[in-house]
Amino acid sequence: MRDRVKKYVDNLFSGIYETKELNELKEEISSNLLEKIKDFIDDGYSENEAFNKAISDLGNMSELVEGLKKASERKAYEDMYKKQPINKKHVIGYILASAILLFGIMVSGITYFDAKDLLSAIGTLMPFLIVSVGIFVYFGLTQETKQNYGMIKKRAMAYSLATMVLLLGIFLASLSFLTRIELSGVLGTLMVFVIPSVIVFIYLGLTEKSRSKVNWEKQWIEYYSDPKTMMIHGNISGALWIFTFGAIPLVGFKLGWKYAWIPFVAAIGTQLIIEAIFASKKK
Repeated sequence: MRDRVKKYVDNLFSGIYETKELNELKEEISSNLLEKIKDFIDDGYSENEAFNKAISDLGNMSELVEGLKKASERKAYEDMYKKQPINKKHVIGYILASAILLFGIMVSGITYFDAKDLLSAIGTLMPFLIVSVGIFVYFGLTQETKQNYGMIKKRAMAYSLATMVLLLGIFLASLSFLTRIELSGVLGTLMVFVIPSVIVFIYLGLTEKSRSKVNWEKQWIEYYSDPKTMMIHGNISGALWIFTFGAIPLVGFKLGWKYAWIPFVAAIGTQLIIEAIFASKKK
């Protein structure tokens, strides 16, 4: 019964911008409905009859809902355009990460001009870049934005470490490729770092709770609820990525594996254009 009441109240206030006050109101209405239903059941009504009678006694809430919708539209507009201040810890973190990256670029540049060796320059840059990216990821995920609440520190740290491990693997595999090690050796080096980091990413992604201040999932479902829109969008996107994954090995074998990333980047850009086109045609 609790789930049924929750579903009814959620549907009653669907389409309204989520705020703390709205959630408190929904909890209060749900609690009152459950108490009324319990009282009616104690008086001899069946669960279905008690539910319908409690809803009937709740009265017409259309005026309240309409007022909340207008207020929520104003609130959503204000939240969309107001600035979200960054706290001092995040400012210091971003400055630190930027300083580490710039220092690494300068040191690697000096190394290159002194030794005239690209591999030495890349090797010098690698630790600075990995550490700075890890710091950026951590503070980026824990920062509260206009759309999302900050992630808890332990999860953000796990994302940061997994990202650093993945980058380390990519760098080492790239160095192996540039030193003309066989492709099997390059893939073996990459595999050692990629597999653990991907496992961590999958686990974190599957166990991640929504941090969104706006229910984007509902808006996405409402927009793509039209079967024709879903079919066209799915067919275009599916065809795009089928061609992309087919083009990656083709480019790798024909032009060299160092160019294999080009189809993937082109596909991402094309996908963004597709989303923009569908969004512009939204009625």
